[in-house]
Amino acid sequence: MTRTWRKDTAHPEAPPRSRTTIADIAEAAGVSKPTVSRVLNQRGDVAPATRRKVEEVAAELGYVPSPGARALRTGRHGALGLLLPPEPWGGLVDVVYGVSEEAAARQMNVMVFPLPAEREAQRRFATTTLPHLPIDGLVALMPDGMLLHRGAIPLSGARIVAFDDRGIRPGIPYVETTNREGVRDVVGHLVAHGCRRIAFTGGTAELAFAQARYEGYLDGLRDAGLPYVPDRVLRSDDDVPSEVEIRRLLTAEEPDGPPDAVVAAWDEIATAVGHVAYELGLRPGRDLALTGFDDRPEVELMFNGLTTVHQPLREMGQASVRLLLEILDHGPGPGNATVPTHLVVRESCGPHAADGTPLPLKSPLQNES
Repeated sequence: MTRTWRKDTAHPEAPPRSRTTIADIAEAAGVSKPTVSRVLNQRGDVAPATRRKVEEVAAELGYVPSPGARALRTGRHGALGLLLPPEPWGGLVDVVYGVSEEAAARQMNVMVFPLPAEREAQRRFATTTLPHLPIDGLVALMPDGMLLHRGAIPLSGARIVAFDDRGIRPGIPYVETTNREGVRDVVGHLVAHGCRRIAFTGGTAELAFAQARYEGYLDGLRDAGLPYVPDRVLRSDDDVPSEVEIRRLLTAEEPDGPPDAVVAAWDEIATAVGHVAYELGLRPGRDLALTGFDDRPEVELMFNGLTTVHQPLREMGQASVRLLLEILDHGPGPGNATVPTHLVVRESCGPHAADGTPLPLKSPLQNES
C-alpha cells in the first residue's frame, strides 16, 4: 500500500523536499526562465531591478545550483583547488582565508589539498588524483618537486596560478610581493634612526625570496652610501640561525664597532636575534635597532613592538583567485600579479618624535623615559 502525505492526517508525514529549480524562481518572480538563467550565471544583460528581484526570490526559495548541471551547461564546476605544501607555516591561515574570501565573493567553492611529504606520494597525487578533480583551476603553493609532474595535470600552465613570491615557476603565472623593495625601505628607516653599522641575517640563497630580501639590504646600503661589510652578513642554511651564529654576528668587532642594527629576513629570525641580544645586555630599540619581515600577529608584543615589513598574505590569496579567474575567462595574459608590502613602524628601531620622525638610539628623549 502506497502512503501519501495528507494535511489532515493524524500523523502527518512531511512531503519530500525537492530542489528549487529555475522554473520555480521564474514563476515566483514573474519572469522568464532565460532571465533567471542570465541572473544566476552573472550575465550583464538584465535590468538592475529585475536582477535584484530574481536574486531575492532565489535566496528566499533556498536555491542551490546543481554542480553537475552547471558543469554541463557552462563547462565549469564552480570550484577552485588550493594546493598546500607538505610543511605548514604561520602564514598559511592568511593564505587560505584570502583565497576562500575571494572565491566566495565570486560564488565559487574551494577544495583544499595538503600535499603529502613523500615525493612518490606527490607524484601519484599529481598524476592520478588531480586530473579527475571537479575544479576549474588551481592556486598552488607548490614545492619544487611538483614541477616534475605538472605536465601530467590537465590544468596546464594557463590554468594554474602559483602562490609564489619567488617568481621562479617557468610558464606558470604567479602572485608575488615586493620582497626586495620592502627590505630596502627597512634599511632606509634604520638610516633615518642614525644607524650606520647595519647587519643582515637570513636564510640560504636557494630560497629566492630570501635572496630578494638580501638584495634589498644591499640596495639600502648603496642608497645610504654605507659600505658592505662581509662580517655583518649571516646567511644560514637553516630557517633560523643558531644562537652561536647570532652571537658571533652581534659581537663582530669591525674597526667602527659591532652592529648597531640588524635586518632579519623574517620575523622568526628577528625573535631569535632579540633573545640573544638580551643575553648580551642589548635592548632592542635602545642599544640595538632590530627589524623583521612578515608582520606575524605576535611580533607586535615583542620588544615593545617589532618594526617589520607587512607581507600581505591574505591579499595575495585574494589576488591569486582574481588572476586565475581572469585567465579562465580571457586566457593567459602577459603579466603576473604583485601585491606590495608596507613598512610597519614600532619601537624596536628606536624612539620617534611626536610627528613620527625617527630619533637616534639612546636619544635624550628615551633616556628621560
